[in-house]
Amino acid sequence: MESVPMSVRSVVTASVLALSVTTCLAAEPLKDEASGLAVLPPDGYEASKTEGDPRYAAVFAVQKGGEGDTGCKVAFQAAPQNAALGQEEINAFTQKKEWIDLIRATLALRYDVASVDPFEQGGLAGAAVVADFKPVEGEPRASEVRSYLVLIDTPKGRTTIVCVGDKAGFDARKPEFEAIARAVSPPR
Repeated sequence: MESVPMSVRSVVTASVLALSVTTCLAAEPLKDEASGLAVLPPDGYEASKTEGDPRYAAVFAVQKGGEGDTGCKVAFQAAPQNAALGQEEINAFTQKKEWIDLIRATLALRYDVASVDPFEQGGLAGAAVVADFKPVEGEPRASEVRSYLVLIDTPKGRTTIVCVGDKAGFDARKPEFEAIARAVSPPR
């Protein structure tokens, strides 16, 4: 680089450094080999396997560094009863009012459901839900957070993404939660 002017050398050096930092910050994909559940977290997020309810074959936490009680959980629950159905049949059912009503009623046991909207990704249809926890004794933070949930069914089972953020910053953070949901590959 002896013949390269100093300003160009600085730009090249800065670009190489920026590329190196970006490469180091890129998230690592995570896959549960047994179920097939996978996630490639967006930049700034990390995914790790975590313990969950025994109903789930795989559970991942997807969070920014330093997060404790916010961020996302991604879980897969096998549903052998779905095996006889094709993805097109499942997608068609998720568009029906009955399915949306069932999702709303099931979540209403724990949440005040604000919205249930269609969610589509890579040929899979499901629902995206925004909801607030119902007040729970002994859970003072329940009233301070809002949840973004995505439910996707396949012939193998249900993948559920649950992201929780502070209510005050939820609207700004919701696109990040949507990006996490879109980075999930449900078992097929």
